[in-house]
Amino acid sequence: MEASARADDRAYRPNSAPGDALWLVAAVPELRGERSYMEDNHRLVASIVVVAYNDKKYLQECLSSVLDQDFPAEDYEVIYADNASTDGSADFVAECFPGVRVLRFEKNYGFAEGNNRAAASAYGRYVVFQNADTISHRRWLSELVKAVQEQPGVKACHPAGLPLQFGGHHERHAPLDVGVMSDLTRWGYIDFTETRLRSAAPVPTLHAAGGSVLVDTTIIDELKYYFDPTFFIYNEDTDLGLRINNLGYTVLFVPSAAMYHERAPSRRVLLNRRSLRNAFLVTRNRFVAFYKNMDSLEFLLALPLLCLGSIIKLRTLPVKPARRLVYALGLVPFTLWSLLLAVLRFPQYTQERRYIRSHSRRGRFWLLKEL
Repeated sequence: MEASARADDRAYRPNSAPGDALWLVAAVPELRGERSYMEDNHRLVASIVVVAYNDKKYLQECLSSVLDQDFPAEDYEVIYADNASTDGSADFVAECFPGVRVLRFEKNYGFAEGNNRAAASAYGRYVVFQNADTISHRRWLSELVKAVQEQPGVKACHPAGLPLQFGGHHERHAPLDVGVMSDLTRWGYIDFTETRLRSAAPVPTLHAAGGSVLVDTTIIDELKYYFDPTFFIYNEDTDLGLRINNLGYTVLFVPSAAMYHERAPSRRVLLNRRSLRNAFLVTRNRFVAFYKNMDSLEFLLALPLLCLGSIIKLRTLPVKPARRLVYALGLVPFTLWSLLLAVLRFPQYTQERRYIRSHSRRGRFWLLKEL
């Protein structure tokens, strides 16, 4: 199953469905040797896509766990897409995991576009986007597939997450008691709620957790693409979940599926250049995601909630009230600056918003009512 490919800019068609990936073989000479493999495996149930940049230290456990599932091995494939890593990640995977198909990109396309490109060569009915810094429970894939197969209206689902610091992540066969569910709050930001995994039932969500999410490829013609490449990173999964919901389909949190996440959301406060850049991308992309998926009046009505959301989330930080107040005062101009830069980007989404609204099967203001 091993293959190696270089996918350049000419090979990328953002509106292409993973199930129609022979265009990729024709467009990229290096992939032509894969034609027989692709044609023989077009009936795969699932394709697991792992995109990474300089994450070699995580790949041994991540890929070992997705290859060691209680799901029939002949029914799924694993694709590793390398975002031009400089730490030897691609060579490591090619050498140590001959059962994994390796795609080598010419540059770092980020999480969003990197996953779109990798999914274009996937042949499963379901494509599962999995972060490199994860370790999957052995029933993770089978539980996700079962959830989406049992309910026709469900077109995406995501598992419970656990930080590696939780402990016991090597007990991949044992039933898990407690996990974390992610979804959007009424203030429009992603929050994480502890839940009992054994007794909890699947729950519809607005959010499609990007750390690990399964999407039914049959909706790609309506969806047009998975992750918005203009986001590069952060809240592209919020946008994905909202677009799937806009189409009238359901995104489901599946507590019986579980994975451990190394870079789980932290409540630590680190004020440095990198953290401020990340906070800016999170805030700006959140505004853009809601703008894309709402009509203009709905967005204006929701805007106060979205602005307050950044500040209200501070209540979860384990700091003294006085320091929390200082952070809140600093977040006011930061949030307004992020909003201004988001607004400057709004014109590029005009055509896409028109498409989303014209294909929405939800009533007017449905998203505002959900918040």
